[in-house]
Amino acid sequence: MSTQGGRATVAGSRRAWRFAAAAFALGALLCLAVLEIATRAVGIAPPLPHHDGFVADAVLPWKMRANRARRGRTDEFDVHYAHNALGFRGGDRPFEKPPDTFRIVGIGDSFTYGIGVDGHATFLARIEAVLDARSPHAVEAINLGIPRYWPDPETLVLEHYGVRFDPDIVIVGVLPNDVVDTRTGTAGLDVSRGYLITSGARRLGGIGQWLFVRSHVARVLIGQALAGDPQPGLAVEDEEAAWARMGDAFDRMVRLSATVDARIVFLHIPQIGGWMTVAAGAAENVLTPPTRLRRFCAARDCQVIDVAPAMRAHPRPDTLYYPKNGHCTEAGHALIADVVVRELEAQGLLAGR
Repeated sequence: MSTQGGRATVAGSRRAWRFAAAAFALGALLCLAVLEIATRAVGIAPPLPHHDGFVADAVLPWKMRANRARRGRTDEFDVHYAHNALGFRGGDRPFEKPPDTFRIVGIGDSFTYGIGVDGHATFLARIEAVLDARSPHAVEAINLGIPRYWPDPETLVLEHYGVRFDPDIVIVGVLPNDVVDTRTGTAGLDVSRGYLITSGARRLGGIGQWLFVRSHVARVLIGQALAGDPQPGLAVEDEEAAWARMGDAFDRMVRLSATVDARIVFLHIPQIGGWMTVAAGAAENVLTPPTRLRRFCAARDCQVIDVAPAMRAHPRPDTLYYPKNGHCTEAGHALIADVVVRELEAQGLLAGR
């Protein structure tokens, strides 16, 4: 009897322990669910990058997934992105230029690509529409911008894609963050599940990355855990070195453009937030002063177009950028297109079209 009673006691203890463990697990899951709902309601989690179409590439550090259409949605915009067979934004265009066609190729980062605006509203699409309507010949503006790029990989884009389109003009978007991105390069970024992730995110592993994407609570906790990671910055002594590397990339772009007899234009686009303010009277940003580009082009056969003065003179400069996202709105792209068309005409770069 004592043995059976002991066994019954042990079995009862095990059942009680299992019940307690199950109750604890259920309670924990309920608490997590409530916490997740509350976190989503309050909106304190860091936002996910709205763009998840990145893929690895044999030639470029990364590019966009080919033949893919998707929506990009944030609390500031809801837009449509469509990539052609090469993985660039817009419709398919043959490499061989059709007869009686004037071609413009644009390379650059997310501002050239057009984060936050529909395809027809990017400054390159607007330039094409305006010039095509004015010209007796067809005008094409081909968008080869890739988000998060900087001059070094942009040179690869021009080499492996841009010159193959036989452009008449090459427009290179240049922004303040190109200086820092030139310094950091690809060392801090990789492609995972369609996103660009940092070295800190790589350390999370597959489960951590999965939780970061799907759970707001996890994003808050992981964001706090990674907040202490050293962030790439730009020391004063690094600015000249970064500019020297950018100058080398720009030199390669000039030489590549010359191989197809294309004129090259460097387009300075200011940024907001930590980079500069576009308010009237704002000082020129110290990282990418247009005078740097003018000095570079003065020694070479190339031109500079600076849209910063027009942005500062705009009656509502606050409408040109999304305050949180930082990219240009449709109004910003429209202003850039207007300035570029006016300057291309003034500098005689459209002669013969």
